[in-house]
Amino acid sequence: MLIQECNASGLTKREFCQQRGISEKSFYYWLRKLRTQMAESVTPRLVPLEPVSAAEDILHIQYRGAELKLPTGVDIDAVAALLRSIQSL
Repeated sequence: MLIQECNASGLTKREFCQQRGISEKSFYYWLRKLRTQMAESVTPRLVPLEPVSAAEDILHIQYRGAELKLPTGVDIDAVAALLRSIQSL
């Protein structure tokens, strides 16, 4: 399929169309048409979700490759002071 070839080519859609002699407008028209057909053919289904325990609630901060996981009830002023001190390093 042409769209799969385009994705596998590593080229931008514009470059791919130019190499194949296809108008971009036509390419995007057929891409949109295919996506619409695929969306209409798929039957929606429900996916069961597992409830998350409140004990797992954490504040997750990533900064310059460092990761900090804190309970959500942590003092926000202390966290801000910690982040300011890290930033000045």
